[in-house]
Amino acid sequence: PMHDKQLRDELVTLFVAGYQTTMHALTWTLFLIDRYPDISARLLKKQHSVLGDRDPTASDLRDLSYTSMVFKESMRLYPPVKVVVRQAREADVIGGFDIPAGSLVLVSPYITHRHPDLWAEPEQFDPQRFAPEKEKNQSRYAYIPFSAGPRVCLGDHFALLEASIVLTMVTQRYTLKVLPGHSVIPSMDVKTRPLFGMPMTLHPRT
Repeated sequence: PMHDKQLRDELVTLFVAGYQTTMHALTWTLFLIDRYPDISARLLKKQHSVLGDRDPTASDLRDLSYTSMVFKESMRLYPPVKVVVRQAREADVIGGFDIPAGSLVLVSPYITHRHPDLWAEPEQFDPQRFAPEKEKNQSRYAYIPFSAGPRVCLGDHFALLEASIVLTMVTQRYTLKVLPGHSVIPSMDVKTRPLFGMPMTLHPRT
């Protein structure tokens, strides 16, 4: 078992490291919902069929699968982190390129998630890609917003849980609209933040 200091350090890492990435992922999700009103309407219909006018609880999350599908597809187009780095333990060859032992290898979720060999119409926002029957047939390494393998993000399940609850409770109450004329461009930093921010207006649902 972990001693108290290690447990504290793990929890700090989980919450602090997961704060900004989840915030950016939710920001892009709200942007895409605004851009695709048909998907927004379907999201609200699915939520209402499960919840009516009440707030979600943990027991509702399995039935709010479309919310999770929308969030996952948003992270496909705008993964919170564009590049992850791994160090080669041994010499290898990847795609015809020699990789000496100790080399740093950069893997880009942003590029992988938009690769036409892995995704049909990769630039299109389509949450149905993550319907359970389709998701189980995906390549394990085609979708890597949390990286993959033994160094996969320890907060992946927490982030999906947190985002599904926040997305549901926000969209239940408000319609969010990007400020007209605002330039929405993803930053080319390691983290996928909106370069000029994402000012939005909130319109209470009646």
